[in-house]
Amino acid sequence: MYAYGPVPSRRLGKSIGVSPIPAKVCSYSCVYCQLGRTSKLQARRERFFPKEDILRDIEAVVKSESADVITFAGDGEPTLCDDLGWLIQKAKQEFGLPTAVITNGSLLFHSDVQTELLAADIVIPTLDAGNPAVFREINRPHRAVEFYQMVTGLTDFRRQYDGQFWLEVMLVKNLNDSNEQLTMIQNVVKEIQPEKVFLMTPIRPPAEIWVKSPDSERVQVAQQMLVNAVTVANREDGEFGITEFANATEAILEISARHPLRMDQAKKIEQKFAEDGTVERLLREKQITLNCYHQVNYINPVRSRANSREKPKSSAELTIKRINCCTFRITVDSEVQKRQYRVILGDAYYNNLARGKMSKEQLLEYCFRYFADNQLLDQLEPKFILRNVCREQPEFEKGIHAIINTGGNTDDAN
Repeated sequence: MYAYGPVPSRRLGKSIGVSPIPAKVCSYSCVYCQLGRTSKLQARRERFFPKEDILRDIEAVVKSESADVITFAGDGEPTLCDDLGWLIQKAKQEFGLPTAVITNGSLLFHSDVQTELLAADIVIPTLDAGNPAVFREINRPHRAVEFYQMVTGLTDFRRQYDGQFWLEVMLVKNLNDSNEQLTMIQNVVKEIQPEKVFLMTPIRPPAEIWVKSPDSERVQVAQQMLVNAVTVANREDGEFGITEFANATEAILEISARHPLRMDQAKKIEQKFAEDGTVERLLREKQITLNCYHQVNYINPVRSRANSREKPKSSAELTIKRINCCTFRITVDSEVQKRQYRVILGDAYYNNLARGKMSKEQLLEYCFRYFADNQLLDQLEPKFILRNVCREQPEFEKGIHAIINTGGNTDDAN
């Protein structure tokens, strides 16, 4: 799913999160990231998923739960999404909630990114370093992102922007918490002139096991040095929105994929669904792991390749053309013959199978490669509804689910 929550935010209250990008696609690979190392380091913007599908997902969550804000954050860097400006505008027009963007700020030197973010009510960029060397050490950016270019982007955007502009500084012990490093950060903050500076420390398991929180004395020094600084060191309180989930398993896996859950939070989700023992079962099935950080157990899902954007292997050549939102023309050109199909993939069935994991086109490609690899194309009518085919013949749906769960690898699914 693209939209989720609401989740309790230490800065924004009850926040509906929106992830318009695949998991762990980012322009940074920060050493402290709670979602682990970046799997695809990227600085080029693109459309990852149909924007209309993302908007419909936001609508579904807005209708199911009350919230304070719609936050575009994602499992990586949201400004990599080429449709972000359109999504911000539509969300404001249709749902009547403030919009926020949590960004690492790496692309704000681009004029198109600046223009798109001007429409947001709150923008929260990251600034973890005051010089290029520490920037490379702590944020590990894409080679196309340079420190002074990034700072110029933040400064230029701040001068144009009349919304709420808050900086977030993550303090990491022995990296950026010394007086020397804090003085350099202080100089950059003065140049940017944010309304607030949120001082963060790692409270969830970081990407690198050596990452530690600074001593409390160093955090106090940072708060004194940085203008308008607020320390955000406590764990978040409040409950997660779960109405869009069918059961505790789905809720725990989906939420923890974007927001590592404490054990007590997962247990509360179990109780809401009256499904005690779900966490223990997921541990036995090796769908989740426990990671202890600061003497607190956090739940992390064992990531499958469901978010992989690599094409599954097949000898058949596929051409997929969207006719309208739910109808597609698909040509399968194999070594034996060439076939054409007109397929209806409705929103409800798509959401049930793969919402947030892949686009409709990607799902159809996986389905037809499965059909081709398993010699099932002859059983398909020239015009059909995918839902009917899959549900009339359970082996189809079982195979497609297996493909999604293995990231489109038909060898693993068989």
